[in-house]
Amino acid sequence: MNVSTKTANGAYDIVVIGGGLVGTSLALALHPLGLRVALLEAATGDNTPAPATDQRTLALNWGSRQILEGIGAWCQVEPLASPIHRLHVSDAGHSGITRLDRTLIGQSALGYVVPAHSLSAVLAAQLKTCGTIDHYTPAICDQVSVTDTQAVVRCSATDLSLTARLVVLADGGRSTLRQQFGLDACEKAYDQAVLVTTVLTSKVHGQLAFERFTLGGPLALLPLAGPRFALAWTLPADQAPVLASLPESIFLAKLQHCFGDRAGTFLSATARHVFPLHLTDVPNAATERAVAIGNAAHVMHPVAGQGLNLGLRDVAELAERLQAAHHEEHDIGSTAFLTAYVAARRGQTRRVLSFTDGLVRLFSNNVPGVGLVRNIGLNLLDIAPPIKRTLLRRTTGLAGRLPRLARGLPLQTHAKTPAIPHG
Repeated sequence: MNVSTKTANGAYDIVVIGGGLVGTSLALALHPLGLRVALLEAATGDNTPAPATDQRTLALNWGSRQILEGIGAWCQVEPLASPIHRLHVSDAGHSGITRLDRTLIGQSALGYVVPAHSLSAVLAAQLKTCGTIDHYTPAICDQVSVTDTQAVVRCSATDLSLTARLVVLADGGRSTLRQQFGLDACEKAYDQAVLVTTVLTSKVHGQLAFERFTLGGPLALLPLAGPRFALAWTLPADQAPVLASLPESIFLAKLQHCFGDRAGTFLSATARHVFPLHLTDVPNAATERAVAIGNAAHVMHPVAGQGLNLGLRDVAELAERLQAAHHEEHDIGSTAFLTAYVAARRGQTRRVLSFTDGLVRLFSNNVPGVGLVRNIGLNLLDIAPPIKRTLLRRTTGLAGRLPRLARGLPLQTHAKTPAIPHG
């Protein structure tokens, strides 16, 4: 957007710092409300739009599909997404398995697999059509200050200074602004890394996804178009770079040995990339005039693929509360308003962080007898549809309080719509 079209005095209702998937989704969600919104996007770091060479793939659950529908993006995303109809869960070295199916939740898919660069491109294109959102890029915010009525954010490199009633930190897991706002993070390194690539197999997958737990970490295969899978292989931190650098034929042989032949023979792999893994939790993700969402508020292990889904649920909850507060002329940056938002999100955030962390510890444990317990647990789950249904409703974003966006409905300027509780 041309600088001359931006708010003349740099005064906004909301400044969103971070132009990644979560920050951009929030800006798009707020577009119908008539609020003055600025989106600051850095040219480097967490907020860089994913290039076409980015090999990452994203697992979107059904709830995230609904949120993208609510912000008007799903119709462009759907042709680029590969649905997951079934999920096969197994424990390497043991006979226990669990099979999960979309019919258990009564939807057309458990979730979808989307290339990161494709989703980023769709959101960026939609942002360009929103004339009321001022998009600053490159804009790396490095200074903040807060008064009783507003926050001031400054970007020294571009001599940019903006004020806002509320600053939303969506600048990723390596957020540089959390500390400036006094938001303390609890962090834990996993001593693991995830290796990601795309593999071609000899079998047609039929929209079947796999999650195979090994002592080194979980191995996930997510269906893409054709006989291809997105591979996310968690490994000890010192082993992942070694496997990533192996000749393709040797890498595929090691993958085949670890996974088995349920997906057929692995025929080829694209470029391999490695990312270190850690857990970050910001228990109190808000202070006067500022709130952290997405990876700026919580980073988790990729097991079960919940990271982006939790961030989009932040978007849905915060956007709906901002809609109601704006309609009722309440202070959207007050401690009371932001504390209520954090309290509403804390339960689900804590459950997801505990669930993913617990899975890692349980399935990486080689204490005698633990493998037998896992084996029995998976087999019991496989023959207990009510328990599977409850688990799936939670992991697919269908349980708990559903904000308007999470029901696939856009926000409305003059509507105050309470969320509907779901089981």
